[in-house]
Amino acid sequence: MMEWLMSWWRKQGRPSTGRARHDSLEEVLAAAGGPRDPDSALKDLHRKFAHFTGLLERNNQVLKTMSDMEEKAGGEYFFDINYVRAGLDGLRRGVAGMIEDMVALGGADYAVLRGRLAAIDREIEGILPGSRSVEKDEFVIPLESLGRDRDWSVGAKCAGLGEMKSRLGLPVPEGFAVSAWAYKHFLEANALRERVAGRIQTLDARDFDDLARAGAEIREMILSSPVPEDLAGALRTSADALARRSPSGRFSVRSSALGEDASLSFAGQYATFLNVGPGEVVDRYREVLASKFTPKAIYYFLSHALSETRLAMGVGLISMVDALASGVVYTRDPVSPDDGCALVSAVWGQGQYLVDGTLTPDSFRVSREDLSIKRSKAARKPFRLVLRPEGGIAREEVPAPEIERFSIGEGQVQELVRMALAVEGHYEGPRDIEWALDRNGRLFLLQNRPLRVFQRKAAPSLPDLSRLQALRTGGTTVCPGAGAGPLFFASSPEELARVPDGAVLAVSHPFPQISAVMGRLKSIVTAVGSMASHLATLAREYRVPTVVLDWNGLEEGRPVTVDATGGAVYAGLQEELIRAREAEFESPEEDDIIALTKRVLGKVSPLHLVHPADPDFTPRNCRTLHDITRLCHQRAMEEMFSSGEDIKEKDQLGLKLESAIPLPVTIIYLDPDLSAACRGKKSVGEGELGSEPMKAFWAGVRKEGWPKPPAASAKGLMSVIGAHQVMGGRPEFLEKSYALLGREYMLLSLRMGYHFTTVEALCAAEMSKNYIRMQYKQGGASLGGRMRRIRLIETLLGRLGFESLSRGDFLDTRISYQSREDIASRLHALGRLAIMTKQLDMALGNDRILEWYVRDFSAKLGLDRAGEAGS
Repeated sequence: MMEWLMSWWRKQGRPSTGRARHDSLEEVLAAAGGPRDPDSALKDLHRKFAHFTGLLERNNQVLKTMSDMEEKAGGEYFFDINYVRAGLDGLRRGVAGMIEDMVALGGADYAVLRGRLAAIDREIEGILPGSRSVEKDEFVIPLESLGRDRDWSVGAKCAGLGEMKSRLGLPVPEGFAVSAWAYKHFLEANALRERVAGRIQTLDARDFDDLARAGAEIREMILSSPVPEDLAGALRTSADALARRSPSGRFSVRSSALGEDASLSFAGQYATFLNVGPGEVVDRYREVLASKFTPKAIYYFLSHALSETRLAMGVGLISMVDALASGVVYTRDPVSPDDGCALVSAVWGQGQYLVDGTLTPDSFRVSREDLSIKRSKAARKPFRLVLRPEGGIAREEVPAPEIERFSIGEGQVQELVRMALAVEGHYEGPRDIEWALDRNGRLFLLQNRPLRVFQRKAAPSLPDLSRLQALRTGGTTVCPGAGAGPLFFASSPEELARVPDGAVLAVSHPFPQISAVMGRLKSIVTAVGSMASHLATLAREYRVPTVVLDWNGLEEGRPVTVDATGGAVYAGLQEELIRAREAEFESPEEDDIIALTKRVLGKVSPLHLVHPADPDFTPRNCRTLHDITRLCHQRAMEEMFSSGEDIKEKDQLGLKLESAIPLPVTIIYLDPDLSAACRGKKSVGEGELGSEPMKAFWAGVRKEGWPKPPAASAKGLMSVIGAHQVMGGRPEFLEKSYALLGREYMLLSLRMGYHFTTVEALCAAEMSKNYIRMQYKQGGASLGGRMRRIRLIETLLGRLGFESLSRGDFLDTRISYQSREDIASRLHALGRLAIMTKQLDMALGNDRILEWYVRDFSAKLGLDRAGEAGS
């Protein structure tokens, strides 16, 4: 009997979808035995509603991630393979969750999507460069056994040292790497992975105090956990052996995280310990692991959209060089890469005061062709860092005759450049190399990473600078560009928590904690420092215009414009200068990652399943991640709104909205009393909606009425014609819109032309409950037109108090903690906007048209009256 029931059920088709349905046995029996009671139907609807809302939320997040990746691929941002992989990880999780929701909603027919996701994922992995998760390996590996092909195990820093030592035969100190496998072993032995990940997920990366609290908590977890004895033993044995081969018998203990010194530098983010004895190695190793979670390091990997789990910490133990002088070689000038010169920077003693910006170093500009020194400048260097006999380092005054003397000779400068150019040739790209000169006159290379350079596109069309009020001039460019904002002075890391968004930060020297607020800054002015500091590297990654310039005497809070390219500070906000500097440089080293990202997006973003009535609109025809999300979104709507088909009282669940507006909307009530009131009806009128948020929204729709299409620009019209041809020329509103309604709740999925809008709102007496959230995606015109429409909507909603996040042609906007009356007023405005902006993207051919519509719509909505929407 049971087999007969199952067989009978599988043969049943659904007129609405034209396919068989395979549900649970409980539903099979319910269908075979007759209709269920309404309570059971509503319980089933509530269960499905939970999967449905979960699917919609995942869909929104997936579309947001897609739009963000597409925007990054446009070439206006620095990013690397870690960002691409992090984005793909989020897409996989989101799409996989949508598939599971879809199976719960629609049955086993949709299980085939799991296989389609796996197949698409294999195609994406085939495009990406090879990468490996943390695999079992030796705990410690000698540098001479390493090359850059082992960065998956020991990180790029140690792998790069091994490459220079073993493959290029360059002078690199003795040492060994501690593998990422050792880090994983440490975390697992102390059950730390889940605890660390849980704390990272709860913090606010833009809140410096929260970063500090979270970092302190995680570091305490690590520092209070023992290093497993097998790992500790391997560290001690290798350290003792290295000490016997090392002239000083001591080491530097340095980070070498996976991802560090690859396409992103992580410059200065993690700890380094100098002049460490063998007996201290285990404790210092653990402290380097803990330094992965300082506020600046956490901010760095979160701001680059990197997952903490992809940044396993390798560590290097390198024989300590007792440095007479130290410094950095850039094989090209980062802001003038075509001038044919390499740059050498040098200070007395250990190099920390150079890379942390405490001192301005000696500088040399050296011909790449013949190694002749084109220009040199000795800096004032009144103190230096030296090794202490008992361990560690100490600050020491430099004897007066040496303070302004060059810390390195011309021959040594030329030898450094010769070696650096050999490294550049081997890696086929500009390099940033740290070096040290010991007291016996021997040069050693201590680090090797990619160097970001800025390529000048063309001479900028600058305003007449003589008409501007110059407050300071003669500065040294660290990162080109211009930025404006109020001056904020910070003399210590503790003051950074007060840095406002959009500030120009002025500091005495570029202390490394500044990286934790880099995302808030328009520009940085530092009294001392150089192009070779860690902060300089980070400023170029974040593209924060930065200049070394004496700012003493300027007034805090005063609006200024920093022209970092020109080495000057001007009074006021000079927008024309900022625009000119923005267009001046490009970053050609990004070409490879941009091309790679575009190839990856070829398996992510294209939409082949356009119209649900097409015979190919099936799970087996999904060729991209976007296809899967499109199909799941559409079929979930169908499943959700056809959930009452097997119920005797099914007509109480789905109701047609009767309206003069030619926009088909199907309504399902979630509140039992509203459902009961509509029993026996097939439609509901505009005046009997029963849902406060829906009544407010629809009143806005009715106020505007149904418009004629706006005049299209030629470009916009051709884009829409192209989209219409792809859509097969079908009627514009073949797909229905849907509303799930309660007395105080609305979830409206609105299909208008070629774009989708989802509006969710709660409109209750308690202000703390109330919110509106709208998400907007798709469009029929060019990307430029779609993005202008997003800017138009975002501008208007901003005047209504909404907070928005836009990525490409995707908009996510929300407002909360408003009175019931204010929520209703804003929903009314959203209803009007839905009609006003219908197909407007094809008319938005340029920014001037956009500005006209902003003014026109603002006047219509009454937004010139203190942000209140007119009704």
